[in-house]
Amino acid sequence: MDDFPDVLARAQHGDEGAFTVVFRAMQPMLLRYLTVLAGPAAADDLAAETWVAALRGLVKFRGNESDLRGWLVTIARARWVDMVRASARRPEELTDEPPEQRAADDVAAAVVERAASAEAIAMIARLPQEQAEIVTLRVVAQLEVAEVAEITGKTANHVRVLCHRGLRRLAAMLPAPGVMPALVSTMDES
Repeated sequence: MDDFPDVLARAQHGDEGAFTVVFRAMQPMLLRYLTVLAGPAAADDLAAETWVAALRGLVKFRGNESDLRGWLVTIARARWVDMVRASARRPEELTDEPPEQRAADDVAAAVVERAASAEAIAMIARLPQEQAEIVTLRVVAQLEVAEVAEITGKTANHVRVLCHRGLRRLAAMLPAPGVMPALVSTMDES
């Protein structure tokens, strides 16, 4: 986002339109990350809790767009950890009724994008938990190795190894050879 500093500053001062721009830019990445961690059923709720917490601290936030992604993912991860701890103490109740959602403006494009995203997230979710989280943070959230290391409490080298192994596994899962190796080599350079 070219005008991110301006949009963020307006959002921090209560401009709902500016906050909507920030939300729309960050929400897809946040949902993908949480879907890998917690599954699709819990991702929306965790994202909502993340945004509530983020709203409380948005005025104090300082940084660029990448810093905001890292900050939101850190909040989301903390909410996920809380959910895991809470689920160990109480059982979950499931319902057959899906939530109602408004249609996107361009339905065809939204369907294609969601199908591709859903397939990619489903593949990432089949990785071992640590690899799935690291790949999601590096590739989906586009965070730097140092940011991922800080968020997950791992060393930068461990992050690189987990990302490399995860991307290699994803490459082996792909039906068409040659698609993922370019991504693997890009991530290896970081």
